[in-house]
Amino acid sequence: MENNEKLSILQVITQRRFSGAERICLSLCEELQRRGHRVRLLCKPGGQMADEARARAIDVETPGISGKLNLLAPGRIMHAVREIKADIIHTHLSTASLMGGIAGKLSGVPVLGHVHALNTWHYYRFSSLIATCSNGVAKHIINKGAPAERVRTILNGIDLRRFEGVPDHQACRRILELPADAPVIGCVAHLSAKKGQEFLLQAVALLRGQFPELRCLLVGEGVMREELLNLARSLGIADRVALLGYRSDVISVMNATDIVVLPSIAKEGLGLVLVEAALLGIPTIGSNAPGIDEAVQDGRTGFLVPPGSAECLADKIAELLADRALREQMGAAGKQRAEKLFSLEAMTDATEVVYQELVSRNQV
Repeated sequence: MENNEKLSILQVITQRRFSGAERICLSLCEELQRRGHRVRLLCKPGGQMADEARARAIDVETPGISGKLNLLAPGRIMHAVREIKADIIHTHLSTASLMGGIAGKLSGVPVLGHVHALNTWHYYRFSSLIATCSNGVAKHIINKGAPAERVRTILNGIDLRRFEGVPDHQACRRILELPADAPVIGCVAHLSAKKGQEFLLQAVALLRGQFPELRCLLVGEGVMREELLNLARSLGIADRVALLGYRSDVISVMNATDIVVLPSIAKEGLGLVLVEAALLGIPTIGSNAPGIDEAVQDGRTGFLVPPGSAECLADKIAELLADRALREQMGAAGKQRAEKLFSLEAMTDATEVVYQELVSRNQV
């Protein structure tokens, strides 16, 4: 930030669940505070978001701002703007960006609308500038009509301190009661059709003969839980698949695996879990789709496979499981790349640059 200028920043999110965008928002709030900026977070009441914010000593309020037809939301956001004399409104996800954008227009405060997934341009049209979590999302929203000159890419960043004190690989296996030498693959994602877990289970079934001790861990909750359980039974791999639900120790769960897979059949904002796995030195496999192809360097940090192809996914899993040296090589390359491109410090640096641009524009 030029001249070490400290800002008053209102962060706004109407969270859907406690997932990638929500974690990014909280980490950014925490790092901005650490750098001396004043931060207030507005989010929906209930759920985990507000509790997590308070645990991190983030100033948080939970006014009624959810709902794209909530006519009171802009006024409530403007009230917070006046209270903290905000220099910037930084909104996350579509509803907050729509309501926060209107509040910004009415109050004269610049707004940074943050796009965390492949969304429509409509909800961000009132934002002064638009931040996207990946180049793939930037291209998508420009194709949907966003003016390219208003779009800035700010790659998602992860707080590396989350990885301090994580038990080692074998200790994580003992916690999960996994055999010390069994091959283990993991997938951390909401249990929904677009995440493609069904194709991962089909790949596990294809690999059963070659790797009879193979284990597959699915972390996450969602509407596909029963369907995936039934699929595992019908494929004859129910004893090799564990649906672990929501886990607060997801980093430790991933550290028990040999490979982390994200088999989405839809485009992703970035595929943040693949970056987290890379930071653990674990090779990754993802679908060859925008967003994911920025988290995985095909052939260097892991593999990209065609979305929805259980056969191709099985082939790449087998290639990695059969070659420990390749796993270690790709894991090391992924860790080095992730630490450089996807750190919380790098994300916050880039965010501060955009904040300064907004403030400078507003002073003209």
